Amino acid sequence: MFKRIVAVFLSVMLFAAGAGVLTSNNVSAAGSLRIIVNGQELQTGETSAYTNGPDVMLPLRETVEALKYKVTFSGATGTFLLERFQESVQFRLSGKELVLDGKNKVPFTGGFELKQKKAYAPLSFFAAIGLVTSYNPETAQVEVYTREVMASAVAGLLAAGNYPALKERYYAKDAEPAALPALQQSWEGINMLAGSYRGVKSTTSTQQDGVITIVSVLSFTKAEAVLTLELGASGKLTKLTLTPVQAASEVLAGPAPS
Repeated sequence: MFKRIVAVFLSVMLFAAGAGVLTSNNVSAAGSLRIIVNGQELQTGETSAYTNGPDVMLPLRETVEALKYKVTFSGATGTFLLERFQESVQFRLSGKELVLDGKNKVPFTGGFELKQKKAYAPLSFFAAIGLVTSYNPETAQVEVYTREVMASAVAGLLAAGNYPALKERYYAKDAEPAALPALQQSWEGINMLAGSYRGVKSTTSTQQDGVITIVSVLSFTKAEAVLTLELGASGKLTKLTLTPVQAASEVLAGPAPS
């Protein structure tokens, strides 16, 4: 289970300290890929994202700063530590795994790269630490979201009644989203019972077999409801469920023990 909202400062010189293990002799030229971080376009100047074979490489310092990670680096061991609240991600640039929350080891063989004295990380790195990632080569756009921000953005579009934008921005191409009139009717039904929408109260998430499930408690003026999102390997929505207020407690409690 992951909850990713993070705080960070990362300097170029810090990465230079680990240059001995960051090597790349075959880096393609930087392209014109757009980087969207939590819904905002990342302005990176000349340090744009680029593709290198099957990998999409993102400027590490700029991306983690936009995600608000707090980062420390140990020159003696070549170890990076990303922290936010009680959560952490620890890794070595030349290592083969990530250590999440000080105990959960996640295999990671994607390579970091140096290009014009800038450090880059593959998109798979951000996915491995629990973020929602996607890349569309047709639009030359790469996106990185924390799971909480993803839930909040979807809920915001529902509250605004902007269902076409919800489908265009967040649904997978091969998904079969609920008919927009039915989704609108479901949201309006919740409004009638729970009052005006106020925001996302809390979010939890799990990942299994490449499917990310995000369950958020939505706060209204009179009651609460539950929004459940399922995202596939593409990082896009494959299923969206709005749970009526009277059934919300059942969703949060999970299945009854057998």
